[in-house]
This record gives sequence, C-alpha cells and structure tokens, in this order.
Amino acid sequence: MSHTPETIDQLRARLAGLTGPARVEPLGNLAQKLLQRATSTSLESASSRADLDEAIRHMDEAYGHLRAGDPLRPQVGAVLAYALAFRESTRGGGADRPRTTALLEESIAHGKFPTSFLALLRVLLAMALINSAQDRLTGMTSLSPIDMIAGRRSPAPAPEADRAEQLLDEVLRTPGVSKDILDMAGLLSQMCGLMKALLGLGSAPLDLSTMQGMFATFADLQGRMGSAGGSGILGMLRHGLQPGSGGILDIAPEERPVIIMEDTPTPPSTPRDQRPSHADPVAVQRATARDDMLRSLVEVLSLDRDDRGPWHAASLLLVPDAPAPDVETVDTAIAMASEVLESDGGALSEEDTALAHFLYAIALCLRQRSDAAGVEYEFESTDYELGARSLLSAVRALPADHPAVPVVLRSLGAFLAPERPLAGLDALAAGFTGRLDSLLANGNLPADRTAELHALRCACRAAFAAAELRKAVAGLPADYPWPVSLKAAVTLLG
Repeated sequence: MSHTPETIDQLRARLAGLTGPARVEPLGNLAQKLLQRATSTSLESASSRADLDEAIRHMDEAYGHLRAGDPLRPQVGAVLAYALAFRESTRGGGADRPRTTALLEESIAHGKFPTSFLALLRVLLAMALINSAQDRLTGMTSLSPIDMIAGRRSPAPAPEADRAEQLLDEVLRTPGVSKDILDMAGLLSQMCGLMKALLGLGSAPLDLSTMQGMFATFADLQGRMGSAGGSGILGMLRHGLQPGSGGILDIAPEERPVIIMEDTPTPPSTPRDQRPSHADPVAVQRATARDDMLRSLVEVLSLDRDDRGPWHAASLLLVPDAPAPDVETVDTAIAMASEVLESDGGALSEEDTALAHFLYAIALCLRQRSDAAGVEYEFESTDYELGARSLLSAVRALPADHPAVPVVLRSLGAFLAPERPLAGLDALAAGFTGRLDSLLANGNLPADRTAELHALRCACRAAFAAAELRKAVAGLPADYPWPVSLKAAVTLLG
C-alpha cells in the first residue's frame, strides 16, 4: 500500500467511481489513514471507534478482491488481522478471533515481511491462540489449590498453547527484534507454560515463583508501553499503528507491500477443457475461432519452431539486432492479438490471456522500433507505452509461480527507451515493482537473472520516486528559499 497525499474525503470520492479490483489500492490507502486517525484521539471516543470499524470494512473488501495465491493477499490479510486484533484489545470480546487467527496463519505462512513486523504478527497470533485456549481453564475452579499446585488433574489436549509456544520461540530466537516485542513474547511464553501446568500438561507442577516473575515482567512492560497510549498488549498495538514507530504503518518503502490491481477487472478464466458441454453453440463457435486465432498468431510470428516454447521464442524477438519480422507481419500480429483479447468468445484461460497480452506487447514494441528512426521519443504517445501496459497485464494474468513470469518481467527492459528510460513508467511502476518483489523474494533464480530483475525493479522504483518528486516540487511554497536544486533533480530524473 503506497502512501498517498490524498485526504480521507478525496479517497472516499475516488472510491465512489470505482468497482471491482480497481478499488483495492484506494481502499488500502483509505484504511491506513483511518487507522492513523483512530489512534490520534481517545480510543473510547465515538469517532475513533467509527474510524476503526470503517478501516476494517475497507481492508476486508480489499482482501476479498485478491484471489488465493496472489502474493499480496497475505500482506493485505495481515493488515486486516492487525486491525481486528487492535479492535478486540480495545473493546474485548472474541467474535473476530477465529477470523484473526486464520488471517494471521495465512499471512505468516505465505507473506514476505520485515523482521520486526513478522515478529509482531507471530506475537499477535500467539496471543489469539492463548485467548482461545484459556476457555479450557474455566472448569479448573472446582479443583482444590493443593491439587493444582501438585499437578493432580486430568490432562486435556491444548493444541492452541503448543502452537503459541512454537510461534513465541521463533520470535525469541530471531535477531533484530525490538526489546518490547521480545519482552511481550517472553511474557506470553510464560503464560503458555502456566496454562499448560494448570491443564495438567507437562511434567512440572504449578510454580508460584514463575507466576510472580511473570507479573513483574508484565508490570515493567506495562509501564514502558504507557507512553504509547495504552498498557500491555494494547499499548504495543497502538504504538505499532503510529507513523515513525517502525510498525505496520511505517514499513520501509523498499519493503512496503504494493497493492496490485488490473486496469480493467478480469473475470475468472475457464480452461478450454472445463467449459460446460451445454454452452451456447454460437459462443462455443466464437471461442473456438478465438483459440484458433491465438494459435495462428503464434505461427505468424514463427514461435512454434522453438522447442523451448512460445514464451522464450517471443522474448528473443525483443533482443537488440535480432532478426525481426517484416512490417506487414508485425501489423498482422497486432491486429490478431487485439482480436483475441477483445473477442466475446468467453473467458480465456490464464495462460492464454497472458500469452495474448505478451505477444501484443512484443508486436507493439517491434512496430515502435521500426517507426522510431529520426522521430523524437515521447513515451506517452508511442507503442512502447501501450506495450508496457500490455506486458504488465500479461504478468498479472499468470500465476505467481508460472515459469514464464521471469521471461515476461525481464522483457520490460525492451520497453525503456534509451533517450528517456523512465518517461511514462511511473504509472506502471507500482504494478511491475509488486511482481518483481514477489519473484525476487522466492530466491530461486540464477544469479545473473536475479541481477537483471533487481535492476529493473530499481528502475521502477526510480520512476515512482521521480513522479512523487515532481508532485512534491510542484507543491513547494513560493517562499521556500532553495527550490533550484530540487527542480534540477526533477529535470535530471526526467
């Protein structure tokens, strides 16, 4: 989620005109601003409660727009879980706890987070599990103190406590975690041990000195977190929502999750072999014609002659000085790819959609090259811009683990003109950066490919930073005494 200068009212107004996945980015930005505002006033005030509830609704909607397997779904789910946990800590009750637990498990299992934030998520999940497990203790009140201290009681399984201990042990063994989070993890770990002793699990009887030490730790932590606007876990949560705290709203820009969305909502695709047999004959005929055209497009560009498949063969057409199809073939390919993407023969499969976008992008790039001799480069009005957009659509249509994803992302370099490589890229930078982040985070690429993709990611970040700098310089007050250097930086970055 990118930081935005838009106000809460402006974001609400923008959302009013959007539908589907196009709402995801403004929803995330609006939720973050509402969370910040909710913690700037008394948590008991009606306005703070309303802001928190609205933020949760917006994050819940954003989460719903991201399909399972999307690399950003865990990040959005983590923010939603954090907000739900914060609400429970301020109001009590446990209605949201099962949802919070499920979201945190998903986020921890599949998300990529900074060390400090991942540790905080683990602490939150452990806390939710401990709160769920404490219900098992309600039946302990009938036992005598002697039985409890001696450990004479019927053991009962406590999988929540076991999972909580595992999470807390990971936090305590992780370097670079803040003292407050480590102390909270240690405190919760002691609570797990106490709970298991009360339930008759483990070999040690109830240790009163351990309880005394636990209460002393809690009192110390409560005092330190008081300056953050609360005590104990509430203070830690509230502190994590404050900008500058290193928490959820203060992730470094290079580690910040980026919400990726399609320019146009894309309906779920249906593989050809899964289409219902009772479909409209006319629709079936159109779909067959469209599929045949996609195969013909592959043949027109001679991509069917490469044993490594059409993705690799198509990418080779973009290599400088590589033999290129003639102008007529390129124009034919553009027309065919457009027809495939715009036909009404039903939804294409994910791979076919991506391939059509990829081939369309490549053909546009080839046409731009053939037309570029002696023409001054203007990104906004060229086929490079249209091709880059189609390239982004291609990588978005592919599953994150598809083997063609590195091939498509690597090809972005062909769409960056040497004269002005960042021009026009700012509008696409967030989308490409999100996919590059996800791919590079897996760490399963050769060193040379990793270096290439990292360089492209840096170019995207530079384009985004340049766009933000232009906006910032345009908003400088007239009496600012040193605008010259900033304006020079804008010119340098293009």
